[in-house]
Amino acid sequence: MKILIVSWYFPPVNTIGAVRVGKFARFLVDRGHQVRVVSGRYWGHPETLPLEATLDHVAYAKSFDINALPNLLQRCFKRLFALKGADASEPSAASPEPTVPSGKSVVRRMAEFYVDVTNVPDNRVGWVPWAYAACHRACREWQPDLLFASGPPFAAQVVAWFINARFALPWIAELRDRWADDPYGDFPPWRAREDQWLERRVLKTARALVTVSEPWTEFYECKYGKPVATIYNGYDPADFDLGDGIEHGDPAAPMLIGYTGGIYPGKRDPSPLFQAVRLLGKDSDRIRIVFVGSNPAHVLPLAHRAGIPHLVELRPPIPYRQSLLFQRQSDVLLLMQWNDPREQGSCPGKLFEYIASLRPVLVLGLENGVPATIVRQRSAGFCSNEAEEIAGQLRVWLREKQELGRVRSLPLSAREGLSRTLQFERLEKFLRDQSLTPVTQAASGRAVDASSLNL
Repeated sequence: MKILIVSWYFPPVNTIGAVRVGKFARFLVDRGHQVRVVSGRYWGHPETLPLEATLDHVAYAKSFDINALPNLLQRCFKRLFALKGADASEPSAASPEPTVPSGKSVVRRMAEFYVDVTNVPDNRVGWVPWAYAACHRACREWQPDLLFASGPPFAAQVVAWFINARFALPWIAELRDRWADDPYGDFPPWRAREDQWLERRVLKTARALVTVSEPWTEFYECKYGKPVATIYNGYDPADFDLGDGIEHGDPAAPMLIGYTGGIYPGKRDPSPLFQAVRLLGKDSDRIRIVFVGSNPAHVLPLAHRAGIPHLVELRPPIPYRQSLLFQRQSDVLLLMQWNDPREQGSCPGKLFEYIASLRPVLVLGLENGVPATIVRQRSAGFCSNEAEEIAGQLRVWLREKQELGRVRSLPLSAREGLSRTLQFERLEKFLRDQSLTPVTQAASGRAVDASSLNL
């Protein structure tokens, strides 16, 4: 097949979305498909991810930063009022001098309103015209059989919508995260309704959908009545040539608990781990918790609150291959989710890297969520939100560290069936089946009310 991939994230930008899409492109090429890619540029993330595939063409389409002007104005206002020793807000009735209000500043509220109005479907809307032009050229000159749009950002799906309207090209929408139903969105009701409207207009033209977990597959099958495939992120076996022995370390060295990636403040919270470490008493000095690529402002205040800031280390982002090495060198790997039913179905890509590295995983958050369920089923770690329970497990791992030099590795069977190769084989078959299915049949499913699904 000739497959056109549209995704804002693609190598060399180092994000988990670019890893998935980049490796899928390589898989398709290795399987004999012709592949072209339309991606973004100037991503705002480190560009350290190697492009593993030899592709016919990759178009890194430029974009317009729709938030450049308001961001500039906001910085100017902050600088202006900082010079005056005041916040950018209205003066209080009791004083002629501006004061810091109890709520958000006027400038902040104006900026948020601007974002709500203009960032539709998201802040990459300024990429849509150039991405559409690149796809338009590919359709005229190369004539692909199928378009595969991966998001977020969901500007990619909007581009696919426009291309479908122009060329009647069948397309598949990959939702690596939720769009209008994302519980992390903080939009006013009118904007939430607008997102639902746009999502329905766009996705109803897709031949089928792809998600990353079974709960989301069930949700979108109910919502749109279309074929939906569950394709885990998985891991690339070539990145994890590890062997099955227990590596020897230094029993006197602290037990390293590692975490890679960002944190959602107030939702994905390491506090239960911090509190558990404090409960260890003098044994807490035998632990170090290292966050790679996390915002210190989202971590250090919580560590201070728990009284263990000296046991927490923050490191800057590192290239993808180095992050895999860091995971392998850790004794235990930390995975956090929001402890809320609305988190159900979320399954971070790092979970599969963690398991593939054969290190035990400590899962905080939703205890019946997809990551916690996978970890329990595969005996790949420990799941809890109770500080005392976590402290008990930490003591078990500390004993292993003292006896073996490092915490015992997981068995190779823990990662069985989770390789990207197996996942992409399923996705390849799904794409082929949908490309051969008449439109009337592919869309013959009947959408039902998905509100009853607790997502």
